[in-house]
Amino acid sequence: MSRKTLSAETVAIVKATAPVLAEHGATIIRHFYRHLHQEHPELELLFNPANQPTGEQKTRASQQEAFRGDFFGREGAPGAALTNVLNGSITSLDDLPALKATVMRIAHRHASLDIRPEHYPIIGHYFLASVKAILGDVATDEIMAAWREAYGVLADLFIEIERDLMQKSARAPGGWEGFRPFVVRQKVQESADAASFYLSPRDGGPLPHYEAGQYVTFRVEVPGYSRVGGSAVYRNYSLSTAPGKGYFRVTIKREPGAEGSPDSVCSRFFHDHVREGDVLDVSSPYGELVLVESPRPLVFIAAGIGITVMFSLFQSALDRGIDRPIYFFQMMHDGRHHPLRREIEELARRHPNVTLHRCYSQPSAEDEPGRDYETRGRLGLGTLGRNLPGSDCDFYFTGPIPFMRSIRGALHVFGVPADRVHYECYGPHGAEIEADVR
Repeated sequence: MSRKTLSAETVAIVKATAPVLAEHGATIIRHFYRHLHQEHPELELLFNPANQPTGEQKTRASQQEAFRGDFFGREGAPGAALTNVLNGSITSLDDLPALKATVMRIAHRHASLDIRPEHYPIIGHYFLASVKAILGDVATDEIMAAWREAYGVLADLFIEIERDLMQKSARAPGGWEGFRPFVVRQKVQESADAASFYLSPRDGGPLPHYEAGQYVTFRVEVPGYSRVGGSAVYRNYSLSTAPGKGYFRVTIKREPGAEGSPDSVCSRFFHDHVREGDVLDVSSPYGELVLVESPRPLVFIAAGIGITVMFSLFQSALDRGIDRPIYFFQMMHDGRHHPLRREIEELARRHPNVTLHRCYSQPSAEDEPGRDYETRGRLGLGTLGRNLPGSDCDFYFTGPIPFMRSIRGALHVFGVPADRVHYECYGPHGAEIEADVR
């Protein structure tokens, strides 16, 4: 299909006015949520309530951070992909193909949530109406026309890419579109606060092929949890095993997050209520953090529950017969909070090209150096430099946002080119992770 492009005049206006929208982002978003949910309560389930600013619950800084996310707010505030992609990629506004990587990441997330083309005009209407309502006379007819054009072009780009992703998923052997019932075949406690759930299709049909590093979305009904749009909660979890095992597996940490946040609600539901034999609605696998073909050594770096996606990539690399050096750095609190540890150590014993390095920030009295961990303290540039042959490797990492920012900065100092750095940000923090790479 032919794709519209932004006019030079629109690009100039959006570049000039994007900082103004960012400055008033929190107020615009509050106005947006209030009016959208009043008139379209059925759409509330598309949005992440943890990212909806209400009253004085969030600081100005966190509200503005929430304004940088995905269109539908699962990763930030609704309509925010417009400001995130345009404002955050200001120099590429006149070259939309250059935004493909950012758009593709968000589109994978939208496809996993079963977001549809008909949602975009509604979101655009209320987002632009909120811009006008908050900025008043500052938002002239010319400025509003430019932002309307920008939103339309970007929305069309998302719709096209998401339609392709969903159709590809549905047409693949064993694939489907939307959500499919899966049975919990096994529940295994992996550590003090993490459990694995093994899933297979209720209909007995085959599973589709997926790429190590991808995730699925669960749609669950949580007892006692209710929102205007319904009681369903949507949550992405990385598949924690390589493909080809005959099942899906997710490993979920019990999150102590703020009461009512999707992380805490969903993770507690899995830990406290999900039992073997239960049926859960699951999306097709999506996501772009996958192994890239390369002759260089592989380096996997994980902190906390981020180990799930790194384990999937690690196991897949070994399943493929990759015999070049593989380094797996793991940062945990202590041995009791180290999920998938035994599987990782067993794979390392069977593959001489694997080197493990475990960092415990606060090892317990039962944790022995050398046996259970190699480094006490934080994982950073010093540890990487001492245990790697150099920077000529492909690096994959994930974990809490501060950890990811620290590792990204360390790799920059280490001299690793950007095209050899691979991670996926699961929240509205992409700019924060790259903050020290300038």
